[in-house]
Amino acid sequence: MFDDITEFSRFYQTGTGQRVAGLIRQQLESFWPSGSSSSMAFLGYAQPFIDKDSAALGMMPARRGVASWPKPSSVRNCLVNPANLPLPDVHLDRLLLAHMLEFEHDPGQLLDECWRVLDGAGRLLVMVPNRSGLWARAERTPFGHGRPYSGRQLRRLMEMHGFTPRQTRRLAFMPPLAGVLFQRFASAIERVGARWWPAMGGVLLVEADKMLYAPSGKARKLHRQKTAGTPVLVGQSRGALSPKI
Repeated sequence: MFDDITEFSRFYQTGTGQRVAGLIRQQLESFWPSGSSSSMAFLGYAQPFIDKDSAALGMMPARRGVASWPKPSSVRNCLVNPANLPLPDVHLDRLLLAHMLEFEHDPGQLLDECWRVLDGAGRLLVMVPNRSGLWARAERTPFGHGRPYSGRQLRRLMEMHGFTPRQTRRLAFMPPLAGVLFQRFASAIERVGARWWPAMGGVLLVEADKMLYAPSGKARKLHRQKTAGTPVLVGQSRGALSPKI
């Protein structure tokens, strides 16, 4: 089961992982503009896709472990409980979920928490395995684990939890175990696949805006469950950040 930080890191160090990371990075350029002063964060595992000069905050589920980001001497990431993020209400402009939603036993609760921390004009980008793509069956990659989604399923889930989907994209049309011959024509395969077989892309990206008002019956977005304390980020002696209750 891909739910350990070392497994994700190991995959993205391979040639296949680096190609996928490059494709995802291109798709993030408009959502996550370089040099932006917006308050941005990612939740899950998105290190291979994010510019190390970005001022974004990295949040990683405690059960998975953590890797220093962007570099050991300057850490801007922390371990968190996804059901109770250590951020105040209405705080972020942009939030990326990568290798995250498909591993949650209650994805709706996670989306509720994303709704809480995003500001009124906030935008959410969710990356999951595409149910109809080949990568959802590739167990040697992180996309072959967790719960894959179709575009319709993911958009419906986001709508139920306070988001308005604006754009759906699919990428990674190359077979997950492609040999050297396929790799030479990777760019052409990506263009042809996006044009003629869009449903077969291995990675599904859905971008959405936050609704200003929670849908009827979703009051838990507005009234967080009482906990023993409010989580905050605290510095460690080596510059790392971790949640504190």
